[in-house]
Amino acid sequence: MNRYYSNKLAIFIFAFPTLILFTAFVVYPIIPEIFISFQNNNGFTNMGYVGWDNYVNVLKSGTFWKSNGNTLLIVLLSTCVALPISMLLALVMDKQSDGVRRFFKNSSVFPAILSVTVIGQMWVAIYEPQWGLINSILRVVGLDNCALAWLSDKRTVMLAITISFLWQYIGLNALLFYTGITSIPKTYYEAATIDGAGFIRTSLKITIPLLQDVTKYVLILSVLGSMSQFAHVRVMTAGGPGDTSRTVIYQLFYKAFSTSDYGQGCTIAIIFIVQCLIVTLLINRFVAREKIEF
Repeated sequence: MNRYYSNKLAIFIFAFPTLILFTAFVVYPIIPEIFISFQNNNGFTNMGYVGWDNYVNVLKSGTFWKSNGNTLLIVLLSTCVALPISMLLALVMDKQSDGVRRFFKNSSVFPAILSVTVIGQMWVAIYEPQWGLINSILRVVGLDNCALAWLSDKRTVMLAITISFLWQYIGLNALLFYTGITSIPKTYYEAATIDGAGFIRTSLKITIPLLQDVTKYVLILSVLGSMSQFAHVRVMTAGGPGDTSRTVIYQLFYKAFSTSDYGQGCTIAIIFIVQCLIVTLLINRFVAREKIEF
């Protein structure tokens, strides 16, 4: 019993500094936001308590729900398209020679360390209607009718922004998956090879199941990162055309700083925090519930 409590005390002592920092820089700043969300506030002056009016107005706003829909689209493409591609790249990377693997590692992480402004401007040039890369290729192959104003067309603007966002981080996720693959004991693969298992069977029966902890970690990062999408939208379209490409965070920014309605901006922030907590709890509840030990 004494040993049990001594272990708990040791854990508390080592975790306490981190807990203090987390409280000071994460929990404490949220508290004023909660109070402001119940105020008519322009960011400088509290012009009165309005109760739940800010929440009612936000939840009645069509633009808010449109921004949620855009955010959901980014999350779905990130989890259903980008993560499987990242996993496939990691599996292929693991089977390459050292030189090829080194090239994959360097090229995978390079887009992620570039400034979002650089990435955004690069993709703006790629999507340019007249001389952009995509439309130029379409015209060369005779598909002139498919050449669109990608960032000005309401039908394509969110897909175009999402592709640029996923392109920047798809390699980094692949590198995280590959790091997990290197921790799997080679004896499993040797036994599978003796049994005649090929690349596909080995990947489905050994690698992917044993990567569930890494998958959970990457999934949380990808989902929360996708939900927090702002910079690419700001650089590429500034939420346009109209309010078509706004995400939740961009709508928060617009309300708080463009219309000086800081009360509703804080309201959106609190709702967003609740959404992130719910998503994180769901992932922790349903993904990688059993600990795998090699």
